[in-house]
Amino acid sequence: MMLKIDMHVHTWYSDSKGSVDEVLEVAEAKGLDGLAITDHHTLQGAQEAIKKAKRLLIIPGEEVKTVQGEVLALGIKSLIPKNLPVMEALRRIHAQGGLAVVPHPTVPFFSGFKESDLRSLPIDGLEAFSAITPMAEHYFRKNLELSRRLGLSITAGSDSHFPETVGDAYTIVCCERRTVNEVLRAIKSGHTKVGGGSSSWIFKLRMVLGMFSHMFSNSCDS
Repeated sequence: MMLKIDMHVHTWYSDSKGSVDEVLEVAEAKGLDGLAITDHHTLQGAQEAIKKAKRLLIIPGEEVKTVQGEVLALGIKSLIPKNLPVMEALRRIHAQGGLAVVPHPTVPFFSGFKESDLRSLPIDGLEAFSAITPMAEHYFRKNLELSRRLGLSITAGSDSHFPETVGDAYTIVCCERRTVNEVLRAIKSGHTKVGGGSSSWIFKLRMVLGMFSHMFSNSCDS
C-alpha cells in the first residue's frame, strides 16, 4: 500500500501555533494517512495525537538538538535529552527501535552537519524536502543529490509550525501493513518518494520573522 505521511510536524507543545486537534483536523482534510509529530524536546503532542487520532497513523517523534546539529527521531518511545553528542543521541534513538533522519541537511544555518560528518554517522535517512524552507525546490535538488551520494533513504515533511501548513509536503511510503513499525522499516529500506509541494510564502515569511524575534529576545535576556 502507498501511504501519505507528513514526517515533520510541530504542535503548540513546542514552537507551533497549532493545537493537536487543529493539526489532526487539517491532516484529515488534506487526505493524509498519517503524521510524525516531532516537537522539540517533548513527546506530549505525539502522545495526545495517538490518543485522539481516529483514522490517522501517528508516528511518535522528536526533533532532537544535539551538540552538532538537529536530528529527527522517528518512532521513539521515550524522550532523547537535548545537547547530547550526536553519536550518543543516535545510539539512544536506535536503542528504542527508532530511526534517525537529518532534517533540512543542506540549508545554511539549519543543519549543522557537513557531508563529511554525515558519511561517518549511522543515520537512517535525509529529509529531502521541507515545505517551509525558503527556496524549497532548490534545496530539494541539493538534498536529493546528497542522499544519492550517501546512499541514504529520503523523507519529506511540512516542518509545520502553523496548522494550515500541515501536509503541504509529505512522504509517500510503500509498505505492506499500516503500522508504525512497517512504515519505519519501509523508510529504512528506501521505499519512499516525495509528495506535495512548498508552503505559501506567507507562512515562510512568518516563520523567518518568528525566528528573528526569538533570537532577538534571547540576546536581550542574556
